[in-house]
Order: sequence, then structure tokens, then C-alpha cells
Amino acid sequence: MTERIFDSQTSGPIVLALSLPTGSVRVQVIESLITARVVLRTDDTTGPAADAVNRARSEQNGQALGIEVPEMPGGVITSGRHGGTVFHSVGSMNIVGGTVRVNGRVVSGGMGSMPTVSAIEATVCLPAGSSLAVVSTASDTEVFGYVDRMESRSVSGDLHADGVRELRATTTSGDIRVGRVTEQITARSVSGDIAVGLYDGRTAVLDTTSGDIQVQATGAASGQLSALSVSGDVRVAGARHLRVSAQSVSGDVRSR
Repeated sequence: MTERIFDSQTSGPIVLALSLPTGSVRVQVIESLITARVVLRTDDTTGPAADAVNRARSEQNGQALGIEVPEMPGGVITSGRHGGTVFHSVGSMNIVGGTVRVNGRVVSGGMGSMPTVSAIEATVCLPAGSSLAVVSTASDTEVFGYVDRMESRSVSGDLHADGVRELRATTTSGDIRVGRVTEQITARSVSGDIAVGLYDGRTAVLDTTSGDIQVQATGAASGQLSALSVSGDVRVAGARHLRVSAQSVSGDVRSR
């Protein structure tokens, strides 16, 4: 195993920017925590994944902490586990059960003779009130607890977050799912689904090409809610008091 630990040099809430091309990001917001910590690890002791962890760079300026993990060389398959499913990926290429998908589309079977390395896992602990930005190619991100602001940019990684005040998320083939948004959300995906459990905000822009959209507004929500899909289904609930634009070209639309 190869592991590195990065601790914030300041106490209290921080703004963390994490760049992890492929792997997984698990974030825990802890009310009693004073200092943020990021742990990077891989099961490999040598090879591209271990080298990437060892070459990761960090920089802190006041309450802003940046950590960058370099990309691994091309032609390397990253192997990991998401829930009970074993996955492999090469950039935006995902291989599940021997089937190769690029941006969600099946392109071939089998993995050939490309070398396989273990995934890089980032475990993040943040004080309450912190903000977060994650940039990746194929990293899944899970956030437990509430963050103030969050930005997520990915090609094929999923985003699952308990709750945020402001969220900006873009992905090509990943899903975007958030338990609660209390002020503003802009979420865009090409073939992934977008779901908001509870929306109490003032502005929501949800846009996907072939994915489904689900959002449940509360009585505290206000302003404009836009939910647009080309071929996916759109479900908007609890939004009669809002200015709603819910559309799909070939999918089913329900707004109430």
C-alpha cells in the first residue's frame, strides 16, 4: 500500500480543491473537526498508481488548500470497487464485467493485455462550513454531511452528496444526485441522471441529454426551476409556487 496524508495548516472551514483523474473521493464533514485532512492511498506499492500518489502536490494559501494528483500514463487500466461491483477504467473508458464502455456506450468486449493497477482513493475530512471542488476524469465522489459550496467536474464519474448550499456539477456520463440544495444548483450531464431529493433554493438549472431528471421542491423554494432533457423523463414535484420550465423532446414530463 502507498499512502500520503495532507493536513490543513489552518483551523476551521477551508476551501478544498482536489484534482484526481481517476479513482474515488469520499468526503466526510465533521462538526467537531478543527483541521481538515486528505488521505491519498492505493493498494499498490510500486507502479503508476503508487507513483501518482507519491508525486501528488499540495499548496495552501490562507483557508484555500489545493491538492493535485497527476494523471497516470495512457494504456493503464485502473481497477477498483464501487459498492459490490468491480470496475476498471481507462480515462473515460469504463469496463464492467468484461464489457468496455466509452462515455456509457458499449464498444467492445474484453480488456486485452493492458496492465491493471489499483485505484487511488482520496479520503477527505472537512470541518463544518467548508467548501469543495473536485475535478476528475473518471472518479466517483461521495459527500457525507453538508458543504457550503461545491463544484464537481467529471467525464464519467458519479456525484452523490448529502447536501449543499450552492452546487455546480458537470459530467458526461455520470449521475448527479444530491439529497438537499438550500440555495442554488446548476447540474449538467449528457447521459447521466440528475436527482435532487429536496430543493429549497432560489435558482435551479438541471440539464441532461439522455438521462432522467427528478427534483422535489419544498415550500421554502423560490424563483426559477428549469429541468430540461432531450430523451429522458422529467419529474418535478412540489413546485406549483415556482416558475417552472420542465421539458423533454421524447421523454415523459410530469410537473406538479
